[in-house]
Amino acid sequence: MLFDIRPKRCRADLYNFDVEYSKLINSLNKPLIVVRGLRRTGKTSLILTALEETKTPYILIDLREGYRSRREFYRILSRSISMFMGRLSTKKKLVNLLIKMLKSLRGISISGLQVSLSWGRNRPLLTEIFRELDYFALKSNLRIILVFDEVQKLAGVVKEDVRNAIAYAFDYMENLTFILSGSEMGLLYNFLGEPRSPLYGRAYVDVQTRKLSRSESIDFLTKGFRQLNMKVPENEIEEAVDTLNGIIGWLTYYGYSKWTKSRSLQEIKNEAVALARTELLNFIKYRVSKRYPIILKALAKGIREWSELKRYIERIEKREVSDRVIHDIIQQLKKHSIINNNLEYTDPIIKEAAKTLPT
Repeated sequence: MLFDIRPKRCRADLYNFDVEYSKLINSLNKPLIVVRGLRRTGKTSLILTALEETKTPYILIDLREGYRSRREFYRILSRSISMFMGRLSTKKKLVNLLIKMLKSLRGISISGLQVSLSWGRNRPLLTEIFRELDYFALKSNLRIILVFDEVQKLAGVVKEDVRNAIAYAFDYMENLTFILSGSEMGLLYNFLGEPRSPLYGRAYVDVQTRKLSRSESIDFLTKGFRQLNMKVPENEIEEAVDTLNGIIGWLTYYGYSKWTKSRSLQEIKNEAVALARTELLNFIKYRVSKRYPIILKALAKGIREWSELKRYIERIEKREVSDRVIHDIIQQLKKHSIINNNLEYTDPIIKEAAKTLPT
């Protein structure tokens, strides 16, 4: 169903991303693919649909929560490989071969189809895990895709481990493809493109998701409600489209919420804003500067001219503020794709949420 709020896995449920879908499935034999786009523009749905429809074996490593320690990362990697084993469970010969190969590594224990990776001194290196997966793919006449969803969330030593291992696999492992997805474009480019990155200069296929046009948004909602045999007034659909500005994740949330509880657009919008506000508060929580809420609120009010923005902050703080401090915060907001180069919010719901922040 179009209004299923979980990531899509079926082509029939993936709305109107034909160009992006074709580019992705035609590139699955390449070593490195980057799927990028703003939050809630369908990156995970696009990836999973392409892999499920082509019946390509894949390991999905969901990094949306962010991982800084090897302990955290190896736990999610253990779950991801276990899920991969579960999807292979109907092919006993393949499962037995993979278990045999993984058990040859130090720091790996397997019970049934559950894989547990040690994260301490005896941990298996990522390059070792990738090498066994590559050899397994070769012996099984397969190509295995490793998806790092929201890879820019990695930090610290884990970020370096992953970058080094992918770069090594890029050069020496011919049966693996890596898909890196990211919604915080500035951080994603740092992961790939900063000169000190081991991935710097590596060729990759670039697939970008997008906002829907107004006509596409209306069509999406109309078709979604038709699937559910719901009649929603045309003027309300148009109002929802104007409110949600082509972001398919919010359009899906609106359609799903309308179906499950038949709430008004304003009630659904209020829920979406509350969710986005929580995301912003979590983002601010890890920032050193206390000026983030002030600047976010000012931008949400439409204050974008530099001198006016500076006066706004100084009026609240009742003291002089340096240009450098403001510049650094603005750059971070751009890197996290909260605002664009014109200092405009990339997501209208987040803009509304910013207006409610405490300052």
